[in-house]
Amino acid sequence: MKAILNCFSCCVIPLLLLAPAVPGATETTSATTPLRIITEPAGRGRLYDKHGQLYGMSTELIKALQQQVGDNSKIEILPWARAYAIAVSSDNVAVYDTIRTADREDKFKWVGPIKLYSVNLYARRGVVTANASLADLLKNHVVCETRNTSIVSELLALGFEIDKNLILSLKSGDCYTMLKLGRADLIAMHSDITAKRQAELLAAGLDLQPVYPLQNIEMYLAFSKAVDDAVIHNWQCALNKLVLQGQYRLLYQDEYPEVMITAIESRAALSQQQLQCPD
Repeated sequence: MKAILNCFSCCVIPLLLLAPAVPGATETTSATTPLRIITEPAGRGRLYDKHGQLYGMSTELIKALQQQVGDNSKIEILPWARAYAIAVSSDNVAVYDTIRTADREDKFKWVGPIKLYSVNLYARRGVVTANASLADLLKNHVVCETRNTSIVSELLALGFEIDKNLILSLKSGDCYTMLKLGRADLIAMHSDITAKRQAELLAAGLDLQPVYPLQNIEMYLAFSKAVDDAVIHNWQCALNKLVLQGQYRLLYQDEYPEVMITAIESRAALSQQQLQCPD
């Protein structure tokens, strides 16, 4: 996967369908206030074509949701750290793909999940000893991860140290370059790699193998806390509809495993029932 998973914590939140309204919230933006939608320049979900238009699986999904809810906001692309800081400090922002974790739970309102997967540290074949221990990885190898993502929190908890055996990059794609140049040995990727994705990695000169498991993650569209609950409800129902009508499957089936798509469909069906979304 060309994008490092945007985001981890030491404790990943259990599978959830939709965050409840925040008790005691006193100010919200109205349902008619324009959203500011931001993503990061990372991988297959967020790319530019030759005309400068943003595209990719996640982006096409968000555009379809915008059409469903009648939102005309232009999607911005910013480095992850900046996008996250804006979302936390501003009143009417949505950021994707954002990993939902315990320490982020109360910072946002959530729509999703958009993706579900397990994560491993990967290395180029032959660089790291098979069945290497964490102690060996910490002593002899360097991991690269995007600055300010939640994966950094987990790596720090495991014992990696910034500027010693942990390199922090500005953009997630930079870590693949570091791996190819031999400046880093390890990179975090989701473990459900399709045959197509494996072929892409090999074509890029990256024959990778998993060497150490990290935690499972769930990726969401994260909204500022001040966004009206009615907006959150509309976006979640719109996502449920797209998933249950098969549009999600069409977007993701060539790049992501069937087990993830089926799980997303099951979650959408349950959410649809719980929220009493219109058919």
